[in-house]
Amino acid sequence: MPITGFFYYFLMLMMSVFTALTFLIDRIYFQKIKGIVSSLVFPSAFVVMDYIVISTNPGGSNGALAHTQSSLALLQIVSVTGIWGLTFLITWTASVINWLWDNSFEKKKIFSSLIVYGIPILIIILFGQIRLAMNNEHGTVRIASINIDKSDLYYHFSENTDSVNEKTNVKFLHNCDIAAFAGAKIVFGIEAINTLSEDKEKEFIDKAKIIAKKDSIYLGLPMCIIHKGFPDIRPENKIVWISPKGQILFSYNKAKPTPGEGKYGDGKLKYFDSPYGRISSAICFDMDFPALINQISKTNIDIMLVPGNDWREISPYHTYLSSFRAIEHGFNMVRSVSKGFSASFNYKGQLLSSMDYFTTNELILYSDLQTKGQHTIYSLLGDYFAWLCIAFFLVITGFIIIRK
Repeated sequence: MPITGFFYYFLMLMMSVFTALTFLIDRIYFQKIKGIVSSLVFPSAFVVMDYIVISTNPGGSNGALAHTQSSLALLQIVSVTGIWGLTFLITWTASVINWLWDNSFEKKKIFSSLIVYGIPILIIILFGQIRLAMNNEHGTVRIASINIDKSDLYYHFSENTDSVNEKTNVKFLHNCDIAAFAGAKIVFGIEAINTLSEDKEKEFIDKAKIIAKKDSIYLGLPMCIIHKGFPDIRPENKIVWISPKGQILFSYNKAKPTPGEGKYGDGKLKYFDSPYGRISSAICFDMDFPALINQISKTNIDIMLVPGNDWREISPYHTYLSSFRAIEHGFNMVRSVSKGFSASFNYKGQLLSSMDYFTTNELILYSDLQTKGQHTIYSLLGDYFAWLCIAFFLVITGFIIIRK
């Protein structure tokens, strides 16, 4: 966890208490249930705990057990069950091994585990391999994501905000021209790349409209708006999308700012339709919250474009975490990040292009993304698997109480 001092130890204590509780429940229940069915107690309890923690945790799914996995064949299961199914598999594996160990690896027990545990695992891996092998016949679109020059100031707040940040804002629009010349049809930048005072916002958007019309591009403006009364009034962190005709398509405010960062948005994700599919945006930390992204489940988003800002300790982890949302909901994604790992992924979570802020001086990442996403079971049914685990745990608990 990228925090220090008292809060680190407090957070570790709270997380350890919840995790240890699942082991205690397993110890109690394991003694009262016979057979390999007992191996289902620990994973179901862990999923219940994970679901409650992630749903209430201000850090979202950061630190979730599912995010330790990187096998793409295995990760395809989240398109069916969300991260809850992957968490269940990890903990079930441990529970089955423990059950076999307690039974001295008897041949009958090994055979039972191969049937009850081995076959589902095999089916899941085969499903993942088949899904990875299937090709989407739709076309692609070139998307450019623009980073900030290391020599420029970023996120600078002061009474002279406009004069200090004008250089960065002008350079961003210039790089939009360069990206369009290189064939990009959609262009956006890192989180809050354009910082300016509220009385300069309209003027800047008007300049961006001219660029969008001249280059015939969809242009996303990640902006940090400094209001009069700063710092008492926190900045506004948002992205404004402009069409090739110079029309504002939508404005979205970040729904989950990091503590002390700025104003909260209304939490409603928006989208626009284009010749390159249906396109939406969330901002950085928003992608860590499955419940927030789940609202797009029935909107059939094809491409998600995510401005972000990380730091060395959470890079590239934070970007790969976001790719889980792409697999869950079947959209293609570009995450453009300052001080971190920028990357594009298809709806299977396969890495298409990348750029590391710490190892390059390049400012523009080009990504050729498919223009069509894919419907998933998870986007249709939501967190049903977590609720199945809750139901199973309640039934087992009732059985033990009645039996006692």
